[in-house]
Amino acid sequence: MKNFLCSLLLLVPLTAIAAPMTNDDVIKMVKGGLGESTVIQAVNGADPGFDTSPDGLVKLKQGGVSDKVIQSIMVRAGSVPGAPAATVAPPGPPVCHECGTVTGIRQIDQPRKVGAGTAAGAVLGGVLGYAIGGPHNRGVGTAVGAVGGGVAGNVIENKAEAGKTFEIGVQFDDGSSRVFKQETQPGLSQGSRVRLVNGALTPL
Repeated sequence: MKNFLCSLLLLVPLTAIAAPMTNDDVIKMVKGGLGESTVIQAVNGADPGFDTSPDGLVKLKQGGVSDKVIQSIMVRAGSVPGAPAATVAPPGPPVCHECGTVTGIRQIDQPRKVGAGTAAGAVLGGVLGYAIGGPHNRGVGTAVGAVGGGVAGNVIENKAEAGKTFEIGVQFDDGSSRVFKQETQPGLSQGSRVRLVNGALTPL
């Protein structure tokens, strides 16, 4: 019976009955004078039981273990069968610095220069009325021409200067924000995705 048990022990690999190698074992080998390459070979061939936490790594460094050996320990500890593989998040798409989102649109009424068109029209109408009125009715012609010219000038002024400006706020994907101005009604709304192309906003 005793011989049978001995035979079974001989068949079992030594790594199966050997205790896992720990940080203390590595420190003991280093302090015992073993070379770096020898320690690394022992680490790579041992059943890993290493502590790779920050405290464990600091303890190895304080024990005189080189960075190269510590890196081998970390690699070996990460290759334990059954250990979950480290997941690396896939890189995100590159940031489009010209792309952004409309945060708001504001309409601004342009102030009119009241009176400028009226005065200019009155002067022009008075001159024409004076010429048309003839020598006997020039005073009346001038007055009528001035009134008519003033009214016409005011109408033209209203049409020419009653413009509007639109301010468009954009928050870009890179974190910056800008305000754009244009005189035409933008075909955008708050929340619209846009791209800046040659200084102009185009919808995405």
